Amino acid sequence: MAQGEEKWLKSHLMDLARQAETYSIPMYSDFLDTAQQELLYDLEKHVSVRVEYNGGYEGAERRMASFCPPFFYEEQTTFPICCLEIRPRGAQFVRKPPQHRDYLGSILGCGIDRRKTGDILVREEGALIFVCEEMAVFLMENLREVGHVPVDVQRYDGSLEDVIPHGKELVISVASLRLDAVLSRGFGMGRGDAADLIRAGRVQIDHHLCGKTDQVVGEEALLTVRGKGRLKLKGMTGTSKSGRIQVRAERFG
Repeated sequence: MAQGEEKWLKSHLMDLARQAETYSIPMYSDFLDTAQQELLYDLEKHVSVRVEYNGGYEGAERRMASFCPPFFYEEQTTFPICCLEIRPRGAQFVRKPPQHRDYLGSILGCGIDRRKTGDILVREEGALIFVCEEMAVFLMENLREVGHVPVDVQRYDGSLEDVIPHGKELVISVASLRLDAVLSRGFGMGRGDAADLIRAGRVQIDHHLCGKTDQVVGEEALLTVRGKGRLKLKGMTGTSKSGRIQVRAERFG
């Protein structure tokens, strides 16, 4: 993130927090990428309102932040996020289905700012995209092609439980729940390589940047490695005779 952009974003986010406190109403950011979310984590200790995050589904990478007065309950926070379904017309005749970059390029080509769009989940029959509610109608009326493939766009009315991507299920065996050890086994890399990624600032635990190779992770932690993917821990299954910890996990990417 450029220094000027970071300065502007800090000022903007603090202003949203001040408005929420002054007017006693929830305020919402645009979608934030992981680096921008990390910046906001550092700002949270300087605000008196509650900060929550939501990307439209569990495990979303790009997420909005809400700034709510303390007396607001979490269930009262309604994020202005809309899920749109993009379906190619005549999909059976499409030789090369559009990929993530095709969907993103076409959406931005409509004049949409990237900050107004969240995750794009590519599926066999098209894609789902999470956008700011204010942009939903515009996209439904103006997005007509993706990678030269004609498409229809409508609000997604299915269950969001069906949206959550499924990764590869695995059981990893580690001597301890140190971050470098878990990453090494979870992503099939050397422990030294895992340590290098951590020290390079490319690893997050539950969306928080972590630079400590010996950090102990929770049994249900979400580990994100920029450029590699995500590893969701799903609890211990037991301990081997040699004392190694067996952990269920799901790997994405």
